[in-house]
Amino acid sequence: MGPAACHAGCDAVTRLDVRRPALRHTLVRQPAPARRAGLTWPRLPAAAEVAITGAGYLAYALVRLAVRAGRHAAFAHAAELWRAERWLHLDVEPSLNHLVAASPALAEATGYHYGLLHFIVTPLVLGWLYLRRPSAFPRLRSALVLATGAANIVFWTWPVAPPRYSVPGMTDILVSHHVLGAADPHGPGRLVNLYAAMPSLHVAWATWCAVAVITATRSRWRHLAWLYPSATVLVVLASANHFLLDVAGGLAVLGLGLLGTAGNSAGPATVTEEPAPGRTRPAGAHRR
Repeated sequence: MGPAACHAGCDAVTRLDVRRPALRHTLVRQPAPARRAGLTWPRLPAAAEVAITGAGYLAYALVRLAVRAGRHAAFAHAAELWRAERWLHLDVEPSLNHLVAASPALAEATGYHYGLLHFIVTPLVLGWLYLRRPSAFPRLRSALVLATGAANIVFWTWPVAPPRYSVPGMTDILVSHHVLGAADPHGPGRLVNLYAAMPSLHVAWATWCAVAVITATRSRWRHLAWLYPSATVLVVLASANHFLLDVAGGLAVLGLGLLGTAGNSAGPATVTEEPAPGRTRPAGAHRR
């Protein structure tokens, strides 16, 4: 074969290589389909959220009012908790209560913290989440509702008298310092269930507020939010409204709420084998 023929043959091979589609594949990561996050329901319009929140709090109040807790059962359960705490050497309530009762300023601060912040901070955090952290709102709101619902079940089935009634020598801080009309027999104190000490919703809601701030923000100062539930724990014990085991119960119902709403909004990415441009996928090709 002469040089001309060889040159023509090489040109033909070169043209064939150019026309040949590329055989390499490109691996493309695609997100898996979204999964439902436990018992979380989606963010609703503001009016609906306000209505649901109001209805939920009304139900919470009605359950507390409707409980026909026998005095004997409530005091018997309180005595069981108190015996358990003394056996475990966790009976810190009298020491804290006597310390606070000896200082009028400290007693009033404790009483107003207990009587007000519970109903102010939680709605403010809910509103902030709804307006400024809409992606975090559904799960955190759902966890709060579930925790409150679980607490209502305990209130209904296992009434407990607070230490201010069931432990000798304890001072009722709110009554002794006339905080928010607690000493008035016709005041707001008569509207609550006096035997709903277990679990402590004050602690559950305060801890929820800290969890919401910490998980929904990236500020270097966000962990200071733990100061609020820490102070609330001291307040509920020093005011003689809850046992230490009630505090543990509040943390437990919040844990149930967070666990019930746990889950990823989207699954892990999957790897899909895609052909390079110019190559069609063979029939029956599967994703890897």
